[in-house]
Amino acid sequence: MAFLRNTWYCAGWSADVSRTPISKTFLGEPVLMYRTEAGQPVAMSNKCPHRFAPMHLGRLKGDVIECPYHGLQFNTEGRCVHNPQGDGKIPQAAKLQHFPLVERDGTLWIWMGDATLADPNLIIDTHFVVERDRYAVGLGHLLVHANYQLVMDNLLDLTHAPFVHPNTVGGSPEDSLGAGMQVGFEADAVSVTSTYFCADMKPTPQLRPLYPLPTGDLRISMRWQPASSLAMRLSMTPPGQPDGSGVVLPLLHLLTPIDEQTTHYFFALARNVAIDNAEADAGMMAFARAAFEQEDEPMIAACQAQMGTTDLLSLKPVLLSTDVATMKARRHLDALIQQEGR
Repeated sequence: MAFLRNTWYCAGWSADVSRTPISKTFLGEPVLMYRTEAGQPVAMSNKCPHRFAPMHLGRLKGDVIECPYHGLQFNTEGRCVHNPQGDGKIPQAAKLQHFPLVERDGTLWIWMGDATLADPNLIIDTHFVVERDRYAVGLGHLLVHANYQLVMDNLLDLTHAPFVHPNTVGGSPEDSLGAGMQVGFEADAVSVTSTYFCADMKPTPQLRPLYPLPTGDLRISMRWQPASSLAMRLSMTPPGQPDGSGVVLPLLHLLTPIDEQTTHYFFALARNVAIDNAEADAGMMAFARAAFEQEDEPMIAACQAQMGTTDLLSLKPVLLSTDVATMKARRHLDALIQQEGR
């Protein structure tokens, strides 16, 4: 499977990268990450070009990383600057591939393609992650044993929620589908958004501790942009009241392929109520982890195992009217990958 390379992928949260070198695999490639003495995050290939030793096992000497096998040293641009062996001559090919790495709003973004095309303006908006005066925010990471596009499908089509998440973030089917859920989608040149509206429905188990009334109007939007970053906004207001007048939950679902059948799932969730409430913090994360780790991930992984391939469309799946957003995003992504491969 080809991946879109000329795009931004989440490489983790700011706290994930420090002066201790680490390795993460993105798009099938092991990547070395660490911070310079000035705090700047750096990303390069994790394979020494000499004998392919894992560079994250080496030592930092200032901002230079030393190979743990034969001691070659590389600067933050990936260029070999010291060879302790033999005559000390540095081979011209002694380089690590350097990847643009941008830190914004507590989030790290990596560009795995042509570095000259890496425009930070293309990064999805994540401002709420650092707006701690307006929101209580929780961050997490999950390993999904499935192709990243299956996770995209799961997020862009939330009609699964009442069936997969009845006791967490979905509520019972009678409370949403039975209340006449309205499902829609919007698309522009760079994004696809699925939308949901339920009037006068009971709050889901996740919302009950935050929303004081027996019913409310539920609104959800899920916006996808290439290659696999999704921003969600969920709100519940008193029936008939304008959006934003009640509980608002912004969320991020940032997907980065590890390989064809494994995905990094970085998630952020926030709320605009009970901001300084530690019990609410714990409850918010508990609901999220239960939904993502115990409900979504096993279901998506089971589907992947049943499929026997990462090419969903080759299996000619039955399509429902609520699949419009997922298919629009898949076709947009496929067109970008095809264009990049020319």
